[in-house]
Amino acid sequence: MAIMVATLPVIDALHQKASVTAIALHPTSGKLLIGNVDGLVQCVELASDENKVLAKIHVDSKIMDLAWSANKIVILDETNGLHVYSMDAEEIWTAEFDAGGSQLRFGKQIFALDGIGTLRQYTLDGQEYPTVHRDVRSFEITSDGALLIMEDQSVVQTDNQLNVQYKRPQRGEIGEDIVAVGPSSGDAWYVAREGHALVPGDEEALEIELYKNSHLLAREEIKGRIKASVSSDSNHYLGLDNGDLISIKENVPETLHTFSYPIQCMELSGNVILIGTWFYIYGFNVQSKEIVWQIEHKGMVQSIEVDDSGRFVFSGEDQNDWTGAEPVGICDLNQDSVEVDSSFLQVWFEEDVIEVETDPDVVYRTVDDFTELLSEEEQKSLQNNQNEFDIGFDSLTTAMNEELTSESSDNVEQDLDELLQFLHEEADEIIPPKAYAGENQIISVSDSNAVVVTLDGSQSSDPQDRITTWSWLDSTGREISTEAKLRVKLSPGIHRFELRVFDVDGGMTTDSVQITVEYSGS
Repeated sequence: MAIMVATLPVIDALHQKASVTAIALHPTSGKLLIGNVDGLVQCVELASDENKVLAKIHVDSKIMDLAWSANKIVILDETNGLHVYSMDAEEIWTAEFDAGGSQLRFGKQIFALDGIGTLRQYTLDGQEYPTVHRDVRSFEITSDGALLIMEDQSVVQTDNQLNVQYKRPQRGEIGEDIVAVGPSSGDAWYVAREGHALVPGDEEALEIELYKNSHLLAREEIKGRIKASVSSDSNHYLGLDNGDLISIKENVPETLHTFSYPIQCMELSGNVILIGTWFYIYGFNVQSKEIVWQIEHKGMVQSIEVDDSGRFVFSGEDQNDWTGAEPVGICDLNQDSVEVDSSFLQVWFEEDVIEVETDPDVVYRTVDDFTELLSEEEQKSLQNNQNEFDIGFDSLTTAMNEELTSESSDNVEQDLDELLQFLHEEADEIIPPKAYAGENQIISVSDSNAVVVTLDGSQSSDPQDRITTWSWLDSTGREISTEAKLRVKLSPGIHRFELRVFDVDGGMTTDSVQITVEYSGS
C-alpha cells in the first residue's frame, strides 16, 4: 500500500563535485555562496533560470564558513584565516591566522575564532578591534554582544566591543560541560549544561538556564542535548539530539514534537520552523503544532538558510566517502504543498537515469568508424591533421620493416635486464584494487515497462586506499558512468555490465554483473 506524504513540489538540485562544507544565502539579492572541502567558493545567481555561477573563488584549504557583508563575500578557511572578496572575485582584505580558521559569525561586525581558541573582531573594512579573547571553545553572537564558552567551562557575556559584562562560573561539585549557548526570546540568553553524575551508571543532569543580563531567570531540566536553536522577539525553539522540538514559553520548556532522528539545524520563517534531521527536512507549523510538509535528503542535513522572499536552500552530507558529493537543494516556501507517494521524495536529488541500449541491431553491430566516439574538438583535430597522420603511419611502417643489427639488439636486451633488476630491487609491493560490481540479480516485473536498478560498485576494495576512478560499461563497451553508484533504466531482458576500478598508478581490475529483468505477466 502506497504511503502518501505532503511535500513541496518544486525543488531544484545544484549537483556538486566535492563535499559542501558551508553555504550562505543573501537576504535579498537571491545570490548563494557554496563552499566546499577543496577550498572552492561559488557564487550562484538563483534568480536566473539556469542558476548561473557568477564567480568562483579558490583559497588553499577547506572552507569552514561563509557570510555576506552587503555585497561582499566573507570567507573563513581552515589554513589561512579570514578573507573578504568582491562580487568580481577580487580580494578586498584578508586577516591571516597562524592556526587557521574555526568559526565565523557575522552581525554588526565580523567575529572570527581561530584554530587555537583566539576570538577576534573586525570592522567591515578590515580593522581589527584591540580586545581579543583566548581559550575560547566556541561562541554565539547576540543583538548586543557575544556569548563565549571557555575552555574551563565558564561562560562569558560580552558587549559589542568584546568587553566582559558577566562571567558565569562553573557549577557542580565534580564539574560540568557547557553544551550550548545562544540568544533566547527578547533580550534573554540561555546556557545548556550537562552536569556529571556522582555515581557511575546514573543519568547525567541535562539542564537549560535562562538569563537576562547577569540575572538567572530559570533553570529547567530537559531530556537531551541541544543541537540547534532559533529565536525571535517573542519565541524560542530548541532542537535536541533525542529528536525533541522544544518551545520556551514563560521560561518553561514544552515539547512540541519528537522526531525520529537528532535535530541538526533549524530556521524560522513566519509560523513555520524548518527542521533539518538525518534524511529529512520538515516544515513544522508552530500554531497547529504539526508537520505540514517534508523533503527527503540523502544524508544528514547540516545547513538551512532562508531569505526575505521565502526562498530557502539546504545542504548536507551522507558521511560516505565512496559516494559522490551531495547536492544543494533550493526550494520556495511560498508554494502550496502536495500529497505524493513517499517514493517521489527522492526525485529531486537523483541525477538523470541512464537509458541502456537494448536493441540487438545496435548492441551487436560491427563498427568500423570510431570517430563518433571522439569529442567535437578531437574530431576537428583529426580532420585537420589527417595528412600528417598518413605520413607518420608510412614512416612507422618503414621503420618496423627494417632489421635491427645484432649489436643494437644485444644492447637493448642488456638495458632491459638492468631495468628489470632495478625495478625488482627497489619497487615496493603494490596491491591492485579489487573491483566488485555486486551480485547478479533477477528482477520480476508485472508489466512490460522498464525498471530502474541501482548498480553499486562502492564495495570495491583496496587495502592501500589507492582507488581513484570507477568506470561502468554496458554490453556494447560504452562507458555510461564514472561514479561508484549509478541508476539505470532496464527493459525486460538480460543486461550485462562491466565495472573497471583504477588506482593512482593506472592499475585496473574488473568485475561484471548480470541483471535479468523478467516479465511475469501477472
